[in-house]
Amino acid sequence: MRHVRLQDTKTKILINIRFMKKNIYIFLGLLLYTISIQAEVKLPGIFSDGMVLQRDIPIPLWGYADPKETVVVDFDGKQYKTRASRTGEWSVNLPKHKAGGPYKLKVNQRTIQDVYIGDVYLCSGQSNMELTVKRVMDKYKDEIMSYENNLIRYTKTSYAYNFIEPQQDSENEWKICTRENALEFAALCYFFAKEMQTEKGVAIGIINSSWGGTNIASWSTRRSLEKYTKFREKLQSPQYFHPDYPDSVKNAQKEQVNQWHRQQSANDLGNKEKWTSDGFDASDWEEVDVFNSNWGGSWNKPLNGVHYFRQRINVPESLAGQKAVLRAGTLKDSDATYINGVCVGRTSYQYPPRIYQVPAGILRAGENEIVIRLVSSAGRPEFVKGKPYQLEIANQTIPLTAMWQHKTGCIMKRIPSTTGFQNEPVGLYNSMIHPLRNYGIRGIIWYQGESDTGPEGSKLYEKHLIDLVNDWRTQWNNKNLPFVIVQLANYQQRSKTPVESGNAQVREAQRKASLQLKNTGLATAIDLGESNDIHPLNKKDLAHRCVLQMNKLAFGEKNIVAEGPMAEVAELKEDGRIVVSFKQGTGTLKHAKSLEGIAVAANDGKYKFVEAYTEGDRVIAIWNGKGIPASIRYAWENNPPSSIYNTEGLPASSFQLPIIYKVEYSVTVKRKIND
Repeated sequence: MRHVRLQDTKTKILINIRFMKKNIYIFLGLLLYTISIQAEVKLPGIFSDGMVLQRDIPIPLWGYADPKETVVVDFDGKQYKTRASRTGEWSVNLPKHKAGGPYKLKVNQRTIQDVYIGDVYLCSGQSNMELTVKRVMDKYKDEIMSYENNLIRYTKTSYAYNFIEPQQDSENEWKICTRENALEFAALCYFFAKEMQTEKGVAIGIINSSWGGTNIASWSTRRSLEKYTKFREKLQSPQYFHPDYPDSVKNAQKEQVNQWHRQQSANDLGNKEKWTSDGFDASDWEEVDVFNSNWGGSWNKPLNGVHYFRQRINVPESLAGQKAVLRAGTLKDSDATYINGVCVGRTSYQYPPRIYQVPAGILRAGENEIVIRLVSSAGRPEFVKGKPYQLEIANQTIPLTAMWQHKTGCIMKRIPSTTGFQNEPVGLYNSMIHPLRNYGIRGIIWYQGESDTGPEGSKLYEKHLIDLVNDWRTQWNNKNLPFVIVQLANYQQRSKTPVESGNAQVREAQRKASLQLKNTGLATAIDLGESNDIHPLNKKDLAHRCVLQMNKLAFGEKNIVAEGPMAEVAELKEDGRIVVSFKQGTGTLKHAKSLEGIAVAANDGKYKFVEAYTEGDRVIAIWNGKGIPASIRYAWENNPPSSIYNTEGLPASSFQLPIIYKVEYSVTVKRKIND
């Protein structure tokens, strides 16, 4: 009996122990779950590993948690506490810090590693602000591939738009400047950060929030746009506020575009007969000069559809079978390019240079065939002149000629147009700028305007730009936030006679805005462009000009000339000469006996080029036309000559000024001109 009772007792004890263990495990689990729930905080995407925080100002942190949740921030050996609001928002301002790092930032159970404190810059605009380091490798390859810097950090804000309301978060990921990562950095940002880091010796953080092909209205606030009838009506339309509106339009238009591509593929005789195959008999193809003939139709009547081009080149036996690089210039619009029947590269739109890697084993000794299948969807198809068209093998170059065999696969109507919602007003501001407004920054670089060179856009650009600068400064709660405006680069063919120019109109708007706004500077790029490429490669010199302006605006460096000569006043003198004076502090004029690109008009508004030269720190223009000169222009065209420089080597901005003269000697002036 005792044995039975003892066994029963042991059994009860074991059961109780097991029950207690079970309860302990449940309790611990519930406790850990409760802690995790309580500790859960959400930080904006801009707060992530590798980020840079702005030095010498209070450091704002913010995010979301459960209502009334306690939020504990640990940073640099100190702890800061706050409590989330009833709606879950919380914020903490860390005290000012000097440059340094790396630090850990802990917010409840969330830990952000490898944090540095230094200088942070916001870069925004369109494609020239997006253009990657990868795209400028031809010009800077050795420099780029030999450079890494742990103190340069970069983040590109993901594409997003919202028309209903400003957003509170954006997608960002910080990356360190390694050789691999740097290829995806924006080139202008890369060279700017590199020079700034060398000069200041602190960590440099770049936030690039830009989108190619966008207009200024998409980056503007609702408040600034509603004063204009055009935008007010759109912003007040009910469909604009419907969350499904963009997707419904895009889906419908996408199907139309897909149908066009299906049709061109089905209609393409080259697809059916395999014109890209090695050894295809192209004896009946027409021989054309791709730069000078009318194979693509006219600008008014382009031949959209599919075009095929074939060229034969000879490869020496010593180079056969080796890896190579094919440079097929720049083509409009998309292409698939083949060597000996093997596709070596594809590009889906017109702007990127065609630089295709040719694997080993494709090239043979003797004759090789290059075939380009070019799809033109809108506008005149084109081989862009002045770009490299060549095959590079083992440091040897085999040029491609302008003469190609050509045959049309099919002719199509223009591809159906689509709505680019990234160009709709306020959308990009709401999603790509507003979420960043509390993040501490040293200054802003703005490079945009190419999409506003049309008649309406260029006319309003000055007002829009002034509004944008003021509104962004309001958002960052800093009325003197340094702002560098990059002026449009020269582009397209040069004109032999004075012309009207949307590019020049936008440049003038940028110039005038920079003069009206406090703590704002202009980085002129009028001599850094390329006639055949809207995306010029020289982003290093442009970055240096941005550095000069930022040093002046953000760091108060007074003993530097940060910009080229800035024209202020044009005056007609008694002797009939037109004298242009320049703003103090923009350098000493470089002496020039003859200046290009200066045009003068009388009251009839008809401009004509005139002789001009420098005299000390003034430009002298000689008027020999009829009537009293009323207006003077410099560099007023899409691709103007750049002839006015200061002794620091910085170019003058283009300008348009009224010509003033004193009433008391107007009769003398008239007599002098008439004589």
